[in-house]
Amino acid sequence: MFVKECAVEFRWKDLSKDVIMDIGCGSDFNCCNAILKEFPGVRALIAIDKNPVVLRNRKDKIHSYTGNIEERENLKGFEGKMDKVISTNTIHQITNKKLVFENLYHLLKPGGEAAVLFNSESCYIDFTKALLEIPYFKPMFKGKFTENVYPKEQGSQFYQEMFKEAGFHNVRAKVVEFVIPLSSDEACKDFLFEAHKDDFDILPEFSDEFKEVLFRIYTRTVERIEGKPCYRAPMLSLLGYKST
Repeated sequence: MFVKECAVEFRWKDLSKDVIMDIGCGSDFNCCNAILKEFPGVRALIAIDKNPVVLRNRKDKIHSYTGNIEERENLKGFEGKMDKVISTNTIHQITNKKLVFENLYHLLKPGGEAAVLFNSESCYIDFTKALLEIPYFKPMFKGKFTENVYPKEQGSQFYQEMFKEAGFHNVRAKVVEFVIPLSSDEACKDFLFEAHKDDFDILPEFSDEFKEVLFRIYTRTVERIEGKPCYRAPMLSLLGYKST
């Protein structure tokens, strides 16, 4: 979906001369595969992830490398050589987003295009906060929780200005809410349990009880869609050009 949005906004047609870098590609190369589906004639795709697992999943036209967008030095060899840089579902995990935007800018050729998509909010924040307010579970929590990970004052305009400060021009920002319905209550319980089982010291014999508590709190804090539990995530997209 995001690749199609980029194609419309940037007016992509023939990418046979373009080298595109995907930052935070993940082991499934979802974004790269989406690009190949829409533009099978693309010249090349450079897939970057800090997890070395990407090196074990090489595919035709996708050249995978380990690298960290927060560290400019380890991507120096690519600087000024990319026609386009894209990143999805990665940047919300990074605190210093301005540094990331600057490093994206350095990777592009003059006139190159950058497109990023990341969470601007998460339904998990209210859910986790409500869970930790239960006296029984709070002492068992061993994970990390930052209540203000998505400050209200840091909205689309805030990041649009940050993108401009990194050097990009003709910057466009848009927030779209992604809603992913889960197939059933049981599927939601399993999903929540798998996501949180390592964050709490829960004895195996209390696993079913823990599932029920997770589900009850989640469905109390996150509205259902057509009677089904769902995951909601407002996503922010930023698109811009490097000066020629």
